[in-house]
Amino acid sequence: MKEDELKYEGTISKEYVKKETLKMFIGLSIFVFGSIAFVIPILIGIELDKDVVLDWTLLIIILASIILGIYVIMLFLNRKYLMAYYKTFSYAILEDKIVINHGVFTKTRATIPYSRIQNINIVSGVFDRIYKTFTVKIETAGSSAAAASAQSGHIRPEGYIPGLKDPHVIEKKINEMMTKYSQIPSGLEDKIFKPEELAFDNFISYIMSKMREGENLKTNIKELMTKYDISEIKLAEQVGVPLETIKYLIEGRYNPSLALACKIARVFSCKIEELFELS
Repeated sequence: MKEDELKYEGTISKEYVKKETLKMFIGLSIFVFGSIAFVIPILIGIELDKDVVLDWTLLIIILASIILGIYVIMLFLNRKYLMAYYKTFSYAILEDKIVINHGVFTKTRATIPYSRIQNINIVSGVFDRIYKTFTVKIETAGSSAAAASAQSGHIRPEGYIPGLKDPHVIEKKINEMMTKYSQIPSGLEDKIFKPEELAFDNFISYIMSKMREGENLKTNIKELMTKYDISEIKLAEQVGVPLETIKYLIEGRYNPSLALACKIARVFSCKIEELFELS
């Protein structure tokens, strides 16, 4: 089977354009009428303070023209942008990854391997419910795109698919591919810690090998402890290990890590080779 074999593909619904247009309309209305509410008191103040007689009919006509012009221009540009975004947005669920293409001025292609997917969220906000659409958000691990969006203040997951009529189809397809991706290839099941006892046996074998390595290791820890009048308990506390570990080291039954050897050498203000030597 080819790595890039297509499993499912689609585009967003045209209802997405209607939803975003409504949001833009409401936002513009709040901005424009808020501006009017701010400007009118200023004009009234100018008229009262300086005895200026304002032609309110003319002002209303001018303000109405400005408002209408802003509405028409902004809504026209917003509509054009949304239509372009709608036409360029596409997604594909492939054998080993998800590919999302979007962008009007800057074309973006997001490739998300199944190994990085952590969660799939289906969101339906207030405006989504009006037009019966949904947004699928695919949360990923180690995403540079998500980090960049967070730094810019516009937080959006790497896998972002808005304006869907039936998001559960995508969710099902992604889960199917994630399950398939995570399965152990046929013929390897018996080689990966199966039965479970094999994992435990390997662990015990590793511990025993570490202990056997200590048989060839001669240590001068006992002599240094006597010289500096440091007990086993105190030494264990200073290097942060159990008391049994110090006893095993002294008896030559344990091969210490480099980090532990450095800590012990620091306690006695000596070099590591002054502590241990191979017999």
